[in-house]
Amino acid sequence: MKTFKVFVTFFSVIIFCNQKTYAQIGSLDPTFGEGGIIFSDSLSYTNKSLIQIDGKIIVFSSSGVIDRLNPDGSFDVNFGNGGRAYFKFDGHLHADDTRLTIQQDGKIVCSGKYYAVNGNILSGIFRSNSNGILDSSFGENGLDTVMIDKQQYPTGIVVQADGKIVVSGDVRKDYNDQKRTYIYRLMPNGGLDPSFGTNGIVVTHYDKETTSVDLLLTSDGKFILGSNNNVLGSHPQYQLEKFNTDGSIDESFGLNGKANFIFGESLPGDWNTRMKTLVMQPDGKIICAGTSGNDDILMGVCRFNADGTTDMNFGENGGTITPYMDISDVENNGVAVQPDGKILTCGYAFKNSTTPLFMLLSRYNENGQLDETFGENGITPLSNSPSSIIGRNVHSLTNGKILVTGYTSPPIGGGSYLLIARFNGDNVLAANFKEVKAAQNNDAITITWQTLNESGTKSFTVERSGNANDYAGINTVPAKGMASNYSYTDKNPLSDISYYRIRENAANGTNTFSPVVKVVFNNNGIISLYPNPAKNTVIVKGLNKNSTAVIKITDMQGREISSQNFAQSSSATLNLRALAQGTYFVQVAQQDKIVRLKLIRE
Repeated sequence: MKTFKVFVTFFSVIIFCNQKTYAQIGSLDPTFGEGGIIFSDSLSYTNKSLIQIDGKIIVFSSSGVIDRLNPDGSFDVNFGNGGRAYFKFDGHLHADDTRLTIQQDGKIVCSGKYYAVNGNILSGIFRSNSNGILDSSFGENGLDTVMIDKQQYPTGIVVQADGKIVVSGDVRKDYNDQKRTYIYRLMPNGGLDPSFGTNGIVVTHYDKETTSVDLLLTSDGKFILGSNNNVLGSHPQYQLEKFNTDGSIDESFGLNGKANFIFGESLPGDWNTRMKTLVMQPDGKIICAGTSGNDDILMGVCRFNADGTTDMNFGENGGTITPYMDISDVENNGVAVQPDGKILTCGYAFKNSTTPLFMLLSRYNENGQLDETFGENGITPLSNSPSSIIGRNVHSLTNGKILVTGYTSPPIGGGSYLLIARFNGDNVLAANFKEVKAAQNNDAITITWQTLNESGTKSFTVERSGNANDYAGINTVPAKGMASNYSYTDKNPLSDISYYRIRENAANGTNTFSPVVKVVFNNNGIISLYPNPAKNTVIVKGLNKNSTAVIKITDMQGREISSQNFAQSSSATLNLRALAQGTYFVQVAQQDKIVRLKLIRE
């Protein structure tokens, strides 16, 4: 059985931030690999990585090559050949534009740019069993291809609950043709689904050059396509489009199904704006990350509400541009959301043609501002001089750690190496805390936690925060001295969002912390508006997540101005920009109950 050597001998990894201890948030985790890092010969650079439910790491690291590693970074010998699976076809699956996802049954589905033997560039999809063996029940001997025109460039892939596979990408007839975006749907074992779009395919034409980035599957089974609109213009835009389950446009999203964000919209110059990745928060909000900046290329992040409106509570009017030192080219490639709502991005910085690229790992608070408790004022740089090092994907792990996958090259010779690095998150003692939960209990919030080991533990303190940054202890209980279950009820919870964590107080005076849990407090189902008076947006609170709410805005005479449906959410954000200053009614209909609230638009 083939095994894979971890190459670390010629690498010199330097963290530029001032590390006083290994436990510093954002520092490398020395318990992983060699000093927090694993390098392995990967044949080419990594494109996409995923974390399985059991914590194993899957990396699409080259053309038709998938690696699977155990949570500790060792190769999983039960996958493929010693941890690596090779997938060969008659044509050639290119390393660029590859994506992968995991089905509920553990099978791995991958899409990529497929060079057919006749010279056409097809969209290629293949599926492997959970052990890394090609699934012959899918397509033709494990591979299915789709041709919309002569050149396809896949950018995203998701699997529905019913097993159908949806792929996004770009298409054109030749290199001089303007790209169009596409979405198509396959049946669970391959073959286009005729109930989707036109014969299984949806192709969208645009007035301005548009290229897709990735595809998201919403909680109600719809699809959100992220793309870059007006690519060749002076102000390129981050764009989202929402499609119904049948491939038609969901016109309730944004403006007629589209939502756009423009960095520096009112400012002159040619802006270096390009979305690289996007992710959906548990509340349905969408975070888009990539680049922006006038003259310089800087890290750009913006956030949309679930309905496609810009989240004006994020950054500055919905977006934030982050420089790093005096470097003119810093970019985001990957994005992830922690359980406490904080946002992680990874990418690289390029100073000039004579210096190697180095990786950047950044963390933002929920409001879009850099988290200054992380790394060095919110950013951790990682160098592999004299070689370049690039972060492509970032993951928030269940034990509080942060995992980044990417690639680097040796200082001599060609090729590139797979990089996996693990960083310390908030001081989480995952080995001692099995689970921490918090849930509303009438007018209170009950926090429960379970321990696995209390050796040397004196007590536990329940801590609460309203902003996920500043925590205060609200109750302390003595430790029982053995693995136990605990519970505490917060009878005076905060009126909106609360963050809870458990601080373990050791007998030697040290402290460690549990993962953070977030609770949105529903005040006995009482529907309210916040803020009120409001300017651009207003939040409707107190909705029942188990039913659909129909929310209408009317004038004082009861004439309807707008109507929207919101499902599986305890709150909804309404866009008020089209309303003139004055007084209106917000009518909420849910479960045969109608509530009318007066709204003042400033």
